[in-house]
Amino acid sequence: MNTIKAVGFSLSPLALVISAHLAHAAPSAANTETIIVTGSKIQTTIADSASTNWVITNEELTREIQGGESLKGALGKLIPSFDFGSTNARTNASQNLRGRSAQIMIDGVALNAARTISRQLDSIDPFNVARVEVLSGATSIYGAGATGGIINIITKRGEAGDAQLEVQTGVTTGFNNSDDLTKQAAIAVSGGSDSLQGRLSVAYEGKGAAYDGNGDPILPDVTQTDTQFNDSIDVMGSLDYRPDDEQHLSLTAQYYDSQQDTDYGIDYGPMFAGLQDDSLIKRSDGLQLDEQPFTERMMLNAQYSHANVFNHALLAQAYYRKETFGFFPFPIRKLNFSHLGASEQSNQVLGTKILLEKSLDNLTLNYGIDLSQEKFDAFQRIYEQAASLESNGLTFKHLGNVGRYPDFTTQNAGIFAQADWAINDKLNAFAGLRYQYTKYKGDDFIGFAEQAKILVGALNSADTIPGGTTDKDIWLANAGLKYDLTDNQQVWANFSQGFNMPDPGKFYGKGKYSGGTLTSSVSVQNTELDGAKTNSFELGWRTQQQDYNAQLAAYYSLSDKTYKYNDTDLELNSNKKRIYGLEGQIKYYLTDAWYSRAQGHLVQSEVKDQGSWDDLTIENASPSTAMAAVGYDNFDWGTELNLQHVGDLSDEDGDQLEGYELVGLNGYYTLPIGQINFGIQNLLDEQYQTIWSQKAQKTYGSGLAELFNYAGVGRTFSLSYSATF
Repeated sequence: MNTIKAVGFSLSPLALVISAHLAHAAPSAANTETIIVTGSKIQTTIADSASTNWVITNEELTREIQGGESLKGALGKLIPSFDFGSTNARTNASQNLRGRSAQIMIDGVALNAARTISRQLDSIDPFNVARVEVLSGATSIYGAGATGGIINIITKRGEAGDAQLEVQTGVTTGFNNSDDLTKQAAIAVSGGSDSLQGRLSVAYEGKGAAYDGNGDPILPDVTQTDTQFNDSIDVMGSLDYRPDDEQHLSLTAQYYDSQQDTDYGIDYGPMFAGLQDDSLIKRSDGLQLDEQPFTERMMLNAQYSHANVFNHALLAQAYYRKETFGFFPFPIRKLNFSHLGASEQSNQVLGTKILLEKSLDNLTLNYGIDLSQEKFDAFQRIYEQAASLESNGLTFKHLGNVGRYPDFTTQNAGIFAQADWAINDKLNAFAGLRYQYTKYKGDDFIGFAEQAKILVGALNSADTIPGGTTDKDIWLANAGLKYDLTDNQQVWANFSQGFNMPDPGKFYGKGKYSGGTLTSSVSVQNTELDGAKTNSFELGWRTQQQDYNAQLAAYYSLSDKTYKYNDTDLELNSNKKRIYGLEGQIKYYLTDAWYSRAQGHLVQSEVKDQGSWDDLTIENASPSTAMAAVGYDNFDWGTELNLQHVGDLSDEDGDQLEGYELVGLNGYYTLPIGQINFGIQNLLDEQYQTIWSQKAQKTYGSGLAELFNYAGVGRTFSLSYSATF
């Protein structure tokens, strides 16, 4: 009889991994004893998987987070093919997985949506994270957005036994100024009987200012926003009910609120002179802005499993999430930069997934369906011109609201099937197929710039761009082989297809106007919904030996088309895009306590233009990265010294992304009750620009590089205490 483990629920017939490592085990899936969740074998090990899997354990994540890293920064350090993240940024827009977009989940609930807003990692406090499961490479099992792979964040849950109290508190500072202090505090209570367990937690973080390696304040991010002077709270509750050995009902509710409250803003100089001479742009005190950047989300998630339903194992899930995102005021180009506007955007998603598994001797079959509906709406606040100009852009008086993008509803339906055939004791074959259908319905819309001109009195009226309905369907396939060289060494090869859909908010509802008369437009009536399919190939090897474990994979992914967003339309062409590279990690145990670790991602991104392969533009490409570390861990105390390396990157336009190296130190000491963690980030106080900063200058630049110069955070010191009673 099948046994279902609902913790870390996944509907994927491919592997999503669950940690079973020791406290000092490697942050990789090379440990062949690590349990993974798959559709082909609900409980299996990484050795049974024909794909590259990584496991980030709670101990590894805790060491980085309590050492002063953000969640996005820690994952960049611990996942070899995930780009390094900026500790200070709210966005994870610059972070690709294997050079492509990743689908990020919490307990199997995807945080990606049709309207791409890159704040998936500004969605949970690390205190509530039990582990992180990673599947590298395109996958045909999920919907759009997973061409780079899957990152599934698994939350902590209650366990049977006496009630437990978990507490954590800490501080981080660079000793630059009294306002650069970050404070953290969290508490959770959990416990229960053999049949019913629960956990309730509250986590708080209050961040101060950020300073670079020269001790200078870092500019506020007016594009995707940052987390300086930001307060966040994460409230999460969960219940697990097991009436018998065959059934498991899991309920999770979360409310996350991250709000900025700063007195600092961008000083554009007298009458916005800095927009012509960006050397005048600086950070200044005196910001008067009522509606500051924020991220607010709510998630409800119900999962049910049964080990025997008509001789099948059943996994079912229903979920709801709502997210609202606030942005910082930004000069509006279409109004000659004389007015500033800030958008507020919201997604509501309702979905369900069902998976059935049937075992037939040496063949395991999985098949299922997933359905979702997304509703998106957005508006833009426009601020009075005079107040902004007179204050150099620091005073904002709300003039009115206009539509930012057309409101739209997206419906998705997917049907999939997967088979795992154990050909013999050493060889397994995998194959699967998915059919995906997407339907998009958009509202009528007047161009954003024309709405803004009407609001400020520069235009009397404007024509409407018609809305309507369009749809798209696609077939996706995957296949793979896994061979056991020995009991603790495997090789594999796989092929899988993924796809990405263009963001409808970035091209539908745009048009060219002459006065208020519409001369041309992009609407659902004249532009069908289309996407880019990606074929991904992989060869891999992994081993688990007494003194070391390692995993290495070579991959090649090819998209059949590319798309580019312009001011008034979507440029979709048949230019192919290919990304290929190597990712790997090795950890070697020098003694029972001393260890060393090295990981790297060598990546090349290219687009085919007029028959030749050219380098992909730097705002879309990923740089090659590497990590090396040496550490000591005897379970009573431990410390690790690590080095991050980001390689240089250039493109056909002559733009360059300048790499950098950072040194970090972290460690812990076990007390009779609890544990002390410490960390020093950017130990050598390196002055550098983050990957996001350099990409933002290319994306938003137009001669305003200094406006988007977001330096990396200089040396900071962290100290924290945690305990479970």
